[in-house]
Amino acid sequence: MNKTFKIYKTNIIVFSLLVFLCGSKLVTAQNDPGELIQSVQEKFNALTDLSANFTQSVNGSTNLTGKVFYKKNNKIRFELTKILIVSDGVTNWNYNKKENKVIISSYDEEDAGLLSIERIIFEYPEECELSTYMVENQEILMLLPQTSTFSFNSVKLWINDDNLISWVLIDDPAAGLVQIDLTNYSVDENLPDSKFTFTPPEGSKVIDLR
Repeated sequence: MNKTFKIYKTNIIVFSLLVFLCGSKLVTAQNDPGELIQSVQEKFNALTDLSANFTQSVNGSTNLTGKVFYKKNNKIRFELTKILIVSDGVTNWNYNKKENKVIISSYDEEDAGLLSIERIIFEYPEECELSTYMVENQEILMLLPQTSTFSFNSVKLWINDDNLISWVLIDDPAAGLVQIDLTNYSVDENLPDSKFTFTPPEGSKVIDLR
């Protein structure tokens, strides 16, 4: 699968990874990056759903704010200011609110991009060099891609005193320095399946690619 994504997709994909890391209670003294990732994967396996607010800034200027919802079996929903992205693991909906346009496509696990959380959690770390270090009593996990299939140079994750990731710094050669702040986590809140389907609004332009 080609994982060389456009800037927008790259940042959202990395954000998806961060959300799940944020939901993970990590061992405070944990310095082995392999053990840290394993803890994340074990936490992920135990989750049924989660949600989080986020703000993304590029080179110091905020360009995205919104909320993400996730439920097992590749159900995901991104609520952005101008765009809504929804998938039930079978069908994807991408709704541009300003243009009142919906693009519908079939979910493809081999080319799911930002929608395949399982792939991001379990496969992507295997293609990155992982390391950890401390800065001002905060543990930082760094991911360095080992192949040319990723479009970022590095990702740094800041872990706060509650063993949650407070923010992330992405070094993207095309976009620059991308920072994502994560707040207001909720885990296992029994999100309904209806949260992960979408009915195009009346009068909207629908492009069905299935």
